[in-house]
Amino acid sequence: MTNTSSTINTSVQIWNGSLWIDAGTIFPGVPLYPRQHLLPSGKVFESGANPNSKMYDPATHVWTDVANTILPGPRDAGTSVLLPLNQQDGFKPRVMILGGRFPNATDTTELIDLSVSQPQWVNGPRMAHPRIQLNATILPNGKVLVSGGSANDEDAATASLQSELYHPDSNSFSLAGTMEFPRLYHSNALLLPDATVMALGGNPQRTVYEPHIEIYSPPYLFNADGSRAKRPVINRINPGLIYYRAPFKIETRDAASIRAVVLIRPGAVTHAFDMEQRLVRLSFIASGGALYVAGPANGNIVPPGYYMVFILNSRGVPSEAKFVRFR
Repeated sequence: MTNTSSTINTSVQIWNGSLWIDAGTIFPGVPLYPRQHLLPSGKVFESGANPNSKMYDPATHVWTDVANTILPGPRDAGTSVLLPLNQQDGFKPRVMILGGRFPNATDTTELIDLSVSQPQWVNGPRMAHPRIQLNATILPNGKVLVSGGSANDEDAATASLQSELYHPDSNSFSLAGTMEFPRLYHSNALLLPDATVMALGGNPQRTVYEPHIEIYSPPYLFNADGSRAKRPVINRINPGLIYYRAPFKIETRDAASIRAVVLIRPGAVTHAFDMEQRLVRLSFIASGGALYVAGPANGNIVPPGYYMVFILNSRGVPSEAKFVRFR
């Protein structure tokens, strides 16, 4: 973050519910838009664009080194994703970084497992194209839609119109349709409550902005013959305000066919990074016309605020979302 004199603001502060408290200083060389993720441990992992990844401990107010990326230089205007957290494996956190680098982008990705004692970055699969100023959007089925960007920064002639899906289970990419318009600097991609993705914006050159909005409909919304898939329906969630460690009930006539209940935090994207993005998969029991869902233990797993709740059936087809609030 910069202050009014356009210099890096090195102070760290924590909001304790009623006031801001001083909580140390940032590490030397912090980028303007650090890619930070709150982990289930309560610590904060910083994953770029700097190659020397850091961990912040709110209890001690200290930053420590974690691991250096395989790409030797900064991934400027690349992105970072906290991959889906799953209650069944204890919410083990993994982070993926993708693309970036000035002036010519890379097509490489890297992954780190932060549940182990000595985390290290490992190579992930390569993307279909080099991408800088890209977007990466988690879908309800846990896959990640990678879209936009370009091989050369702010250069529409090298725009990556081809989107792709990252599959965490197989650690692989597949192609995912072609965009109509270049999405470069200042572009955004947001998951909508109907499980589609809205792509908008882009600044191919200064003072010039892309006015068109596109909607991407993922494959899970269609049958093999191209017809629309029948979607499960959430009738009601009780209660709408959910407290930690408290179960909640999802009323649905499709209870017997449901295989996943996920929470997805509404996005907040800027400069190739969605700082709010988070998917948490919860355990549940189906009985009658309802799903009885085990609530998360604390705000490190599900930070307080609003979430979209999706249910997915045995074919991986998601419902439309209902909003709930955690506190």
